Amino acid sequence: MKGNVRDIVLLFDGNDKQLIIPVYQRNYDWGEAQCSRLFDDLIEIVQKDRIKHFFGAVVGKPETSFDWIVIDGQQRLTTTSLLMLALADLLDEAVVESKDPELSRKIRRNYLKGAGYPDSETKLKLKPVKHDLDAYRRLLQGDEPKDSSTITRNYRYFRARIAEGELTGDELWTAIQRLEVMALDLEPHDEPQRIFESLNSTGKELKESDKIRNLVLMGLDNATQESLYERYWNEIERNVGFETDTFIRLYLISQTRKTPRFDAVYETFKVYLRGIEEPVEHTLTHIRSYSEHYRDINQSRTGVPAADRRLRRFNLLNREVALPALMPILGDFKAGILSKEEFTRIVILVDSYLFRRAVVGAQSNALNKIFATLYSEARRLVTEEGTLEDAIIYLLRRRDGTSGEFPNDEEFSEQFQSRNFYNFRPQYRSYLFECLENLNSKDNLDIAASINAGDITIEHIMPQTLTKEWREELGSNWEEVHKTWVHRIGNLTVTGYNSEYGNYTFARKKELPGGFESSPYRLNSDVRNASQWDEEAMQRRSHRLLADAIDYWPMIETNFEPVREPLPSMPMGEDNNFNKRTIVSYEFDGASHTVGSFKDLLRGVIRTLSGEHYEKILSYAKQVGAGLTAGSEPGYAGQEEVVPGLWVVTSSSTASKMTLLRGLFRALGFDPNELVIYMRPESEADPEEDTKVKKYVELTKFIPRFDELAGVTSSDPTFPELKAEFFTEFKKHAIPNWQSVVTSVPSTDQLERELSSFDAKRVLAVLTAIQQVDSIMPGTFKARVHDGSLSRLLNRLSQVDVAVT
Repeated sequence: MKGNVRDIVLLFDGNDKQLIIPVYQRNYDWGEAQCSRLFDDLIEIVQKDRIKHFFGAVVGKPETSFDWIVIDGQQRLTTTSLLMLALADLLDEAVVESKDPELSRKIRRNYLKGAGYPDSETKLKLKPVKHDLDAYRRLLQGDEPKDSSTITRNYRYFRARIAEGELTGDELWTAIQRLEVMALDLEPHDEPQRIFESLNSTGKELKESDKIRNLVLMGLDNATQESLYERYWNEIERNVGFETDTFIRLYLISQTRKTPRFDAVYETFKVYLRGIEEPVEHTLTHIRSYSEHYRDINQSRTGVPAADRRLRRFNLLNREVALPALMPILGDFKAGILSKEEFTRIVILVDSYLFRRAVVGAQSNALNKIFATLYSEARRLVTEEGTLEDAIIYLLRRRDGTSGEFPNDEEFSEQFQSRNFYNFRPQYRSYLFECLENLNSKDNLDIAASINAGDITIEHIMPQTLTKEWREELGSNWEEVHKTWVHRIGNLTVTGYNSEYGNYTFARKKELPGGFESSPYRLNSDVRNASQWDEEAMQRRSHRLLADAIDYWPMIETNFEPVREPLPSMPMGEDNNFNKRTIVSYEFDGASHTVGSFKDLLRGVIRTLSGEHYEKILSYAKQVGAGLTAGSEPGYAGQEEVVPGLWVVTSSSTASKMTLLRGLFRALGFDPNELVIYMRPESEADPEEDTKVKKYVELTKFIPRFDELAGVTSSDPTFPELKAEFFTEFKKHAIPNWQSVVTSVPSTDQLERELSSFDAKRVLAVLTAIQQVDSIMPGTFKARVHDGSLSRLLNRLSQVDVAVT
């Protein structure tokens, strides 16, 4: 990269020179505050007779002899151009004066548009991004301005400031000429993306999606950038209503099965993109297709009427947590893999699962991980005999008894009839009555919209404040009846009558204009037909609405049994019990780690946390302790140094390790549900901690993960990460001269026949051979995982392994 300090106006100079803002850059967004600061600086230049004023850096890449692609600095360049244009226009209008009658023409010809171009074919010296270009061109050509554009607003601001007469035309032009920038030209070996990141680490922060767009498009020639932007990125942004950060995060969750922090979406995408071998256009095609799924789900226009009716209500609750699963499921339907009936049933299943959990008050923390993995796990389980729907039902139902359980009819019924629905979250309350009114009817009343507009309200049939007449109607135990039933579903309904009717007797509420006798709502049919409103009437209505609810939000059963059960997972949470469980791996901070024990988990998590929070952890260790001490020596027996100066008790029980981590998470402000732990099934539980350290435990710890993938034919987004992790651990165990031990990679049949005779060296030689062949023929290792060879080899290694003395 070469650079020198230049007057900013010289960057515009040259008849055929054009400064091009590439399509991957965000729109011009300097506001009045920045424009005001610049103009004040120009006044100070004149008043203090400053020779020069530094205006920051501008970075670009020459694409041709005449085109200079702006990598960074578009805000400064565009603002300077608008200032010069405002000055030229006001000179022409004689609002300001100059001793040089040709000054306006010279500014336009040399710094705003090329000489020799008629106005109808204006060659702009500065070419902004698409959404700014129209507004900018209109100003230069004197056409009707685009009022909504920031370009137009800032141009008008400069006109107003110049017209105030703080500087003459000549003084202002002199001051503009004294603005200088560090102009940096990228050379062929420079990496535009890295330079752009470093330059934008301060100042007005880019959105995560801005940085992703730059990453994808930067480095391509301008024509390719514009083509990809128009055909892909622009379409993506429009499909998702310009909520691009949110969409990209959900896309990444669906592809990686991990949930990145909102401020880490760009970094997560960089890692994801590095693992893709196909051209960038392939990635953009895939993202665009997902943006269409996102749009169609959010706008309830999948093309399946029954599913769309359900989604219209589903979307009242902004349930984006389910989108990482629903987007690829919709993709399967569009690809003809799912029938419209199966797709509809899956939408109903997801809706039922989420609403039942809301009714029973289940915590929502577990949902991110459940929906991040639901589709990929279901696809992995599907066999020729089963369906995706069966696999999804199985995966949701297998969580019974955990934080991710699907509430059964008994639990749902109890909570549905007894819950205080009047104080239910407003959007859930509107959704509840929308669904109970319409159920599966094709002729819908828009209850939720009417509630939001204030046209109808959620009302108590038996009022919140009882009159003498109401107490008499309820009977001798009126106080208990009122306390029990006032906010329950059996006593709540929707009505358009005046709220002043609230305490009227039941008979008057029925007869008055807008009362229950004339109510158009199905919800009020039993109220309309009741002669009195007492406990028995509320019970009857409660039972009727419960029957409707169980039918609309069903508990769906399946006889599906997977060929191989997926590994159980559970977030650490505040009180989940991991005693007598055998850990396989854990996910935290966007990464997955295979481990052999909870001791490894403890070490690994603390090391990860120490990367960014070392000082806070040291302070916590000094003040609280709880198994942690800080210093050059251990605080007491059983501690080991996991990072320099930090000692941790690792010889404790699993429960103690979890208590230590939960306390540390609370101290650092982390959600304990962000740590997700994968385990062997309970039937395969090992003792609390194996105190014998085996020689090859770093390899045999992968057995459960490879077991899970044996016999699988579908792709797994986590496989590249698992492969890299295994190869890293295997490096020190590889046999350099493996050909002296085995001549080639044995076939699966040969392995089946001879494996029982293998010693450790021969197992390692075969693993080395597989790794070597995979480097020449990519896919070999994956095939050996899927056919079960890796799992069998590691199980044999475990059998012949010996304890380290």
